[in-house]
Amino acid sequence: MKFKLSIIFTTILMLLITSFLNAEAIDGDVTVQAEGFGSSKEGSLLQAKRSAVEKGIGTVLISQTEIKNFELQKDIILTKTIGSVRKYSVLQEKQTNDGSFFIEISALVSLSDIKTDLAALKILLESMDKPRMMVLIQEEGVKTAENTILNYLKEKEFDLVDAAAVAAQMKKDDDFINRAVKGDAAAAAQIGAENGAEYLIVGSADKSLKETKLLSESGMISGQATISAKVINCSNGRVVASNSASGAAYHVSGKVAQANATVAAAENLMDRKLFETVVSTFQDMVNNGILLDVLVKNVLNFKTQKAVRELLTELPNVVSVSKKSFGNGQLQLAVRFKGNADTFSESVDGKSATGKFLSVTDIASNRVVVVME
Repeated sequence: MKFKLSIIFTTILMLLITSFLNAEAIDGDVTVQAEGFGSSKEGSLLQAKRSAVEKGIGTVLISQTEIKNFELQKDIILTKTIGSVRKYSVLQEKQTNDGSFFIEISALVSLSDIKTDLAALKILLESMDKPRMMVLIQEEGVKTAENTILNYLKEKEFDLVDAAAVAAQMKKDDDFINRAVKGDAAAAAQIGAENGAEYLIVGSADKSLKETKLLSESGMISGQATISAKVINCSNGRVVASNSASGAAYHVSGKVAQANATVAAAENLMDRKLFETVVSTFQDMVNNGILLDVLVKNVLNFKTQKAVRELLTELPNVVSVSKKSFGNGQLQLAVRFKGNADTFSESVDGKSATGKFLSVTDIASNRVVVVME
């Protein structure tokens, strides 16, 4: 019995050590060599530090979306993360024939600082006017999965729907909620829109306990958890991402084991599954624009509808304008716009075509209603 316990605790210790070493490799420091040129010694040193940080950022950024976003905002990001150079030593320094300065340094760059300060995602969210996220996870007992996902998004500086609104929604426990949790994108989109969210993460968490003879002898219990979730665009009911993840944890308390397993599952879901897809979708919207459903009323003839389309096409950040239908005084358009519905409405409201002014009368998600007066 003592021999078996010794094996169990030795195994657990080795797992903890391995996890610690892996964390150090990801979040620790890295030493790099970097060069810099400038019109002064200070300028060349600054460029060398920026180059060192860029190499460090290259280690942290692992996805194509992150790399693409970094390249778009490179100068701002490097400026913000320059403090991640903890210390450096000068390898060589000289003044060139043209009077400029050259320096080569060996720099200790903090990867954990870069991950904390990296501005790429924040810049991306700002460029989208910080879309609001709502999290609705059906789970028995304490809302561990939902809280873990919320904390994850908070750390990424997302705007979130108030937790009280989510709790009130879950207390309804009606068929509409159940449909959303089980994958009805239209129901989920309506719930999100009613609570002021542009995107809704909706799903369920299943928890269980597992006991084996080996665990029983050690007094430990295995907690298991699986989370299935979808990300819904509340403006059009489109499923942006859909996936599931599992987690496991050991503890002498079954409740604690389940809670820890649920935390692990939620973190796995966001880190490896959903988050990258959501960011990639946001990046695409910033680069290519969002699709707005625009209804223009009191358009009395063909000449007027043509003038309205030409006017909208010339507005800033409008990528394209396509006519969906025209008749009975109504012009239905699909407008691709780099921004959101509010920004588009601000640029349209008050403009004139064929002697009539355009007035925005209604905005709901990605739908905009305009009246010619």
